[in-house]
Amino acid sequence: MKCIKRISETLLAVMLLAAPVVSKDMAPDFNLRSPEGDRLNLKSMLEHGPILLDFWATWCKPCVKAMPKLQEIYETYKDRGLTVVGVNEDGPRGQSKVKPFLRARKFTFPIALDSDGSVMKRMRATAYPTTVLIDMDGEIVFRHAGFAKGDEKVLIEAIEAVLTGKADQAEGSGTE
Repeated sequence: MKCIKRISETLLAVMLLAAPVVSKDMAPDFNLRSPEGDRLNLKSMLEHGPILLDFWATWCKPCVKAMPKLQEIYETYKDRGLTVVGVNEDGPRGQSKVKPFLRARKFTFPIALDSDGSVMKRMRATAYPTTVLIDMDGEIVFRHAGFAKGDEKVLIEAIEAVLTGKADQAEGSGTE
């Protein structure tokens, strides 16, 4: 059964890599605040390199499982220009939980508060967590909803492709 699943996953990956890109999916700019009150602006952050956004909530179990992997990605790629931003979707009433949640788990990548969910909607993220990789031109080159063990491998391949200038090869892979 595992062999069939791997073959299916490999075939899907090959088909996605070979699929032509019809139009560019540009990321809408946003300006959100961090739990500390700092402003995070997509356009400004893109001046320093690609951006990995992860839409999450403190009550979302798959989100919580994904965050240590995001921390590892942040630590591995921050010196190569990748910015990882966790976009919290807890809403106004749940935002008081965000700082203690982050502190207890020692996550150090930037967090943005999308209190009304407008950025999540504009990025066409429909599930928790949703991960979106944006290249330096502002194009969404990878989008993935949900989290299961091993998903980070496909994400890392897309990050490597963007950082090495081979994003054209990664376009479409993992996008929904």
